[in-house]
Amino acid sequence: MVVNPRSRLRQSTMHRASTRARCIVPLLIAFTLFATFALWGCKKEKKQPPAPPPPAVTVEKVALKTVPVHLKYVATTQSIKTVDIRARVEGFLEERRFVEGADINKGDIIFVIEKAPYEAELEMSLAQLAMDKAALSFAGDQVKRYKPLAEQDFVTQESLDDYVTKAREAAAAVKADLAKIKQNRLNLGYCTMYSPLNGRIGRTLVNVGNLVGAGQDTKLATIVQLNPLYVYFSPSEKDLRLILKHRQKKDIPVDIILSDNTKHPYPGKVDFIDNTADPQANTINMRAIFPNPGSTLLPGIYVQARLFLCDVPNTPLISEKAISEDQTGMYVYVVGKDNKVEKRSIETGFLYNHQKIVWKGLKAGERVITEGLQMVRPGMVVQPRENGPGNQGKVEAPGADSTGK
Repeated sequence: MVVNPRSRLRQSTMHRASTRARCIVPLLIAFTLFATFALWGCKKEKKQPPAPPPPAVTVEKVALKTVPVHLKYVATTQSIKTVDIRARVEGFLEERRFVEGADINKGDIIFVIEKAPYEAELEMSLAQLAMDKAALSFAGDQVKRYKPLAEQDFVTQESLDDYVTKAREAAAAVKADLAKIKQNRLNLGYCTMYSPLNGRIGRTLVNVGNLVGAGQDTKLATIVQLNPLYVYFSPSEKDLRLILKHRQKKDIPVDIILSDNTKHPYPGKVDFIDNTADPQANTINMRAIFPNPGSTLLPGIYVQARLFLCDVPNTPLISEKAISEDQTGMYVYVVGKDNKVEKRSIETGFLYNHQKIVWKGLKAGERVITEGLQMVRPGMVVQPRENGPGNQGKVEAPGADSTGK
């Protein structure tokens, strides 16, 4: 069979055109898809919202102040002197010369016991003294009369010795009578009972008309001294070393804080430190004495004893609400340069005027976050608002460091 060359050329040309078309079609499809996705991506990128602004937080600058160092303890007040009034002689209680709960002075008559029996005993002892003095006088005269007679042997020596013995017995009887009179006068004096101190007397424990006496050991009333008063408290062994250190230089003032958070207007001072410690609690019994004019405080009241040790200048202070705590200890969030947040570990002391003393970790002028702590993390950029006098709501410009530059 004879093939026409022209027909073969035509078939070859058609085959190459078909092959070229098959290659171009996928490329066109790919280009179309790429252009579609590119246009869709551009449209999507244009619809994205703007980035949110940095979170707003409230900051406070670390302030330096002179801070008084106080130690505080639970304490109890106690009277310097407490006297129980008891009858020293037996007898019926005749008078009560005070108003229960009143302030009395030293030497005031408070009770009177029946005096008649003791007055009679005193008179009997005085009469006995007179008799024994007469006997002593007679015996002395007899000794003077018989002594020269005995020397001349007109009377026996035995007779003289007998009168000498009687004179000595009479002299001893006189001494005994004098002692008895002294005791009877004391007993008569005990019938009138006086206040031994200035203070406040309590209620009457025995009414007038009852039999009282030393044999019954009857307490009639109690008097307490109210001015000045003691206050007792128990610092730890660690605090004791600090107290002793400052006590070497000066007396340690003590303020008394009452249950209503008011301060007793008259400060006292530490006047006693016990010589042994409580081994179970590791505390030392300590006492302060303070004035109590007007007797406004009573013994047995729970108060707070606040000891002033010294003033510490240039002490960093921050609000307590700026401080957080985790397993590593206390920390704060500090806003530094470019308003970036930094987590800072600190060591704190006691509260002073609702602020916390910072012994280590912060410097003056640094900014700590006090509000908005739940929204921040270390390294985050924030928008700080300074919280301070005249700065409420003041927003600091981005990029300001802790000194405001």
